[in-house]
Amino acid sequence: MIEGLYIHIPFCRQKCPYCDFVSLTRWNITFHQYLDLLLRELELRFTENWRVKTIYFGGGTPSLLDSKTLASFVSKLVQRVGDVREITVECNPEDYTERDWGLLLSAGVNRISIGAQSFLPKGLKILGRDHSVYHSIRSVLTAYKAGFRNINVDIIYAYPGQTLEDLEEELKVVRDLPIAHLSAYMLTPYEDTLFGIMVKKGQLEMPSDERVADMFLLLSEALEELGFVHYEVSNFAKKGYQCMHNLLYWTHGEFVGLGVSAWSFVENKRMGNTRNLELYRDALMEKKLPVETVEELKGKELLFDRLFVGLRTAYGVEEELLPLIPSHIREFFVVEEGRLRLTKKGWLLMNSILLELYDAVFNGPVGGGTLRGAPLQNR
Repeated sequence: MIEGLYIHIPFCRQKCPYCDFVSLTRWNITFHQYLDLLLRELELRFTENWRVKTIYFGGGTPSLLDSKTLASFVSKLVQRVGDVREITVECNPEDYTERDWGLLLSAGVNRISIGAQSFLPKGLKILGRDHSVYHSIRSVLTAYKAGFRNINVDIIYAYPGQTLEDLEEELKVVRDLPIAHLSAYMLTPYEDTLFGIMVKKGQLEMPSDERVADMFLLLSEALEELGFVHYEVSNFAKKGYQCMHNLLYWTHGEFVGLGVSAWSFVENKRMGNTRNLELYRDALMEKKLPVETVEELKGKELLFDRLFVGLRTAYGVEEELLPLIPSHIREFFVVEEGRLRLTKKGWLLMNSILLELYDAVFNGPVGGGTLRGAPLQNR
């Protein structure tokens, strides 16, 4: 049963040096034309047995759409899929005013995610962001004043040159903001990004694993002291404000993705749309789904995927999966209330642990060894 709807808005003013998501800085289509294509795709996919609980607008930069246009589109979606419990829109800090927030709230948007990325001028400069710290703080405060109570802020940590003292300063700003959720992503220099290319050429030095581990633990401990629950490796929420849409991903719920490069997960099949805007448009104009990739998960593939997504969270996976865990890494797991989950130290070593679990699932348990690694980040 389809419970989630992801909407990809691929347009961006510029490509950030760390971003490996599909985003376009040039396009030969109007925003209204793209939204019309999204509705065409929805009609091709929609069936009456959908029970959509969450809608998530990601990108790209959804807030490049003016608030009136976006609010109108949200209303059309809700009219088609029925009452939705959570509607999230990702926003750049500089894009919307209090009036804009009010329009979105009136249309049914009840959760916003503001891409602050850093609350230090130094961090914003290194990360190649155009907005200021003032923009980020103003964005949160005006959204709260407009009536939003479910506000998420994204930050990036472990970027080149960041110190523990820098992170402590960031957290001082977070402490004073009226936010209910924080997503903290470790900077990973993916191969095809500018940062990835610079690291490969020796032009950029990333923090050591030890520093990353110290930052991860500092984040977790400091945010828990502020009343946040560390419920997923990269996500923290005040009680009752966990992101319902992301929890759907992490619990193997079914969802449909609309838009260029969007992914869906239905009946244990992972389906990816074309990453090419022209091919996306051409397929829909011919009343064809723009699906480019289909992967059916079954047997061991499905089992490992359950481990892969479930162990990211504080809820973990079923206790019955304990026999799969090789003995030499069981110290990084705990069993509580019938659930098997990783400890914080386990989260720190998650990349290595997942490699061990992959071998255990596909080849049988392997021998002992020394685990090294840093937190696996949300994708």
